[in-house]
Amino acid sequence: MGRRAKQIVEFDAETGEIYKDFTTFGTQNGDGWMIMYREPFLQMAMEAPPVAWKVFALLSAKQPFEGGVRISKKAVSEQLKISYDNVMRGFKWLKEHLYIKERKTDGQTEFLLNPKVTTCGRKRKEKIKLWEETA
Repeated sequence: MGRRAKQIVEFDAETGEIYKDFTTFGTQNGDGWMIMYREPFLQMAMEAPPVAWKVFALLSAKQPFEGGVRISKKAVSEQLKISYDNVMRGFKWLKEHLYIKERKTDGQTEFLLNPKVTTCGRKRKEKIKLWEETA
């Protein structure tokens, strides 16, 4: 897919007079953004142990526009420089509190992030549907 562009033309519908005509590339937020929803984010801030926060932050930063994050728990442990056992406790807490779900896709571990907590991209409805379909 090529570079996304948006052309905006604002004009008088009766006369055809053009007030504004400009083109933007990408999104107004630039590249590399993600969304965190306030209430569940605050809830997590009050309840989650520090290791769960770190795991969730890493997964959130790696979330793609579609689907889940494909990464091994060992890789998470290595990237965060936290013992594997502690990382496993973080994953366990996140799953029990429905911040993430784990599934296998093409033999790889994939983590879905709860789209009512965080998302990125323009396909939130698809992420919600995928979240609801995953056991």
